Amino acid sequence: MTPFRLLLVEDSVNDAALVTAELEQAGYLPTARRVDSLEALREALAAEAWDLVLCDYRLPRFTALDVLALLHAHGQDVPLIVLSSQLSEEQAVTLMKAGARDCFSKDRMARLGPAVARELEETRVRRERARAEVDRDILARASELLTASLEQAARLDQLVQLMVPRVADWCAFFLQDPDQGGLRLVALAHPDAERRAHAWKLDQRFPLDPQSAAGPAHVLRTGQPEFMPDVRKRPEPITRDAAHQRAIEGLGLRSVVNVPLPGNEGRLGVLSMGTLGERLLSPVDLALAQELARRTGLVLENARLFQEAREAVRLRDEFLTVAAHELRTPLTTLRLQLGTLLQRSEAHHLEPDVVTRLERSVRQVRRLGTLVEGLLDVSQLSSGELSLMPERFDLEELVAEVLERFQAEARAAGCELRQSPRRGLWGTWDRLRVDQAVAALISNALKFGPGRPVEVDVGRQGGFARIQVRDRGIGVPVDQVERIFERFGRAVSSHSYGGLGLGLYLARRAAEAHGGRAWAEPATGEGARFTLELPLEKETRE
Repeated sequence: MTPFRLLLVEDSVNDAALVTAELEQAGYLPTARRVDSLEALREALAAEAWDLVLCDYRLPRFTALDVLALLHAHGQDVPLIVLSSQLSEEQAVTLMKAGARDCFSKDRMARLGPAVARELEETRVRRERARAEVDRDILARASELLTASLEQAARLDQLVQLMVPRVADWCAFFLQDPDQGGLRLVALAHPDAERRAHAWKLDQRFPLDPQSAAGPAHVLRTGQPEFMPDVRKRPEPITRDAAHQRAIEGLGLRSVVNVPLPGNEGRLGVLSMGTLGERLLSPVDLALAQELARRTGLVLENARLFQEAREAVRLRDEFLTVAAHELRTPLTTLRLQLGTLLQRSEAHHLEPDVVTRLERSVRQVRRLGTLVEGLLDVSQLSSGELSLMPERFDLEELVAEVLERFQAEARAAGCELRQSPRRGLWGTWDRLRVDQAVAALISNALKFGPGRPVEVDVGRQGGFARIQVRDRGIGVPVDQVERIFERFGRAVSSHSYGGLGLGLYLARRAAEAHGGRAWAEPATGEGARFTLELPLEKETRE
């Protein structure tokens, strides 16, 4: 016997009994309700969902055409078959055009079984297609919301709105609350504002018991979804608190689905949805809730990991700032002391070996100072752009000063530093930042091209001043020319070449802060060429 819900629009009790008997004989078990007025029909359509409507053609004060109009007004996909002892061919055509699925005489009741079978099957297919379309639309819109740059609370609030009323009468998200050690209601959709406010109050007044045998807390603990087609048949109450249980029953729940929000390290919360009154949820609704929960859990987990990563970066930058500041003061003192000793070396007739060691120590302290300043700059860049203090100066003169500063290091590396002929190139830039950038390029060339000359050319190209540093070292692979300008970026192992990987990064950021740029390219023959380009002002070209 195939069960289905039948709405009989019939004023004759005997005819209704004959129809029901004919259906049972054809293998159906209809749950039937008979109405004989439009008011009763309207009430029946509003109260329940029906699989089929069987209607007499003419009833007191209305006809089957009025029934069809009412069905269309309700927007329900319910097939209607007209049974009548007096039905002309013209009336049948009119009914079919109006939307009736079939029309035949009560004298031919043998047709009823096959007609019902056909309509139930076609309705099932149509409803499944329509439901699949609803699910696809909800999941597509959910994906848009989940990937939108929204705050978590706003995102969850909009997600629950997608489910009401298309799938359920209410929908809610519960998330784990580390402070309370249980679940906390964070988003709720319900068409009735008064009941919605009541539900929020219930969550505040009666926190969910983590040890409850059913409901969201149970799902969170076990990780198993819960589907209750009719909560009135639940074998035991959801809570042992009598007042809480009465409050839950006062909500008028009928069907409920609770599914966990999965996370990498455990369940993040629970998605709940349900119906009120006579509306029931089905396994299809459970599947939709599980898919929505899976997508939501994935996004929440990614958001958590992103927040943790940001916090880790913040702590790292804070540590770098503190450490750099703590190192700067003793390094400054040490550099001054070594400088003083070096200046007095001749007066004190120090041994040449001691002088050499002092010079090496000064270079190493200067190198440490550069690393510390680099760490401070990285911390500053993490919280914003580089601040500049522009002043007017000769770029070629600054490059010469940097080269002079690196002479001792160049001798130690076996490199000859060569600068192109000086003609004077004035402009307005931040002297300290440009000095750091040029020093980074020179230091880089000495590190990767020992024993080979390093050529530095300063000139102008259009509206820009251009500094090019050419070495004849190991070169830069084409696929690494951008990576080496990233923060802590390296093209070779740190075991073979020291440094933090910050010099080129800071050089590029300094150039960009001026409106210029910095780049590298493999040089013709061997080695690499690094270019620093800074904008010239009109007056500086005079």
